[in-house]
Amino acid sequence: MAGVASPMLRRDSRGAARFLTGLVIGEVLGGLVLAAVVLLVGSLLHAVLPLAVRLVAVAVAAVVFGVADWRGRTPHTYRQVPRQLVNKLTPGTLGLVWGFDLGLLFTTQKVVSLLWMSLAAVLLIDPMAAPFALVVWSVAAGLVVVAWTLKPNNQLRLAQELPWIRVAGRMSGVAMVAAGVATVLMAMA
Repeated sequence: MAGVASPMLRRDSRGAARFLTGLVIGEVLGGLVLAAVVLLVGSLLHAVLPLAVRLVAVAVAAVVFGVADWRGRTPHTYRQVPRQLVNKLTPGTLGLVWGFDLGLLFTTQKVVSLLWMSLAAVLLIDPMAAPFALVVWSVAAGLVVVAWTLKPNNQLRLAQELPWIRVAGRMSGVAMVAAGVATVLMAMA
């Protein structure tokens, strides 16, 4: 997406500003929609399942996501926000649509599963934190996209980036498996 937005910065600085503003607003709105779902489902699970069961479920999720990251199999879709919208929407509307899509968190590529693990923890342990957590995550993700878009020469150099992506996956995997073990120990206490 930064590859599409960066040329806009060079051609139309006002349009680029509207795009980036729309992107962050859309991210917040997408995060709020996802937060409502997590809050509702999490509250139902909180009412039905005892804490020990929910902690074990979080621990299992941590181990599964950790192993997936370690193996370089982070779960994500291979879908990008539809590029054909670039020629159909005004910059502000385009940013809003793309931001909303990104704010839903499920429709973008992921390098590590830490976001999925965090989402599982909020869902199962403290669903009341969902509105705050998901909006913060969405804004943070939006700001990273904005920073990446504003960065000169921001094209991904896969040959240079791939080793770091692998290292991040391995580190994430180890951290989540350790968190899973710690969570099981907490559940047994």
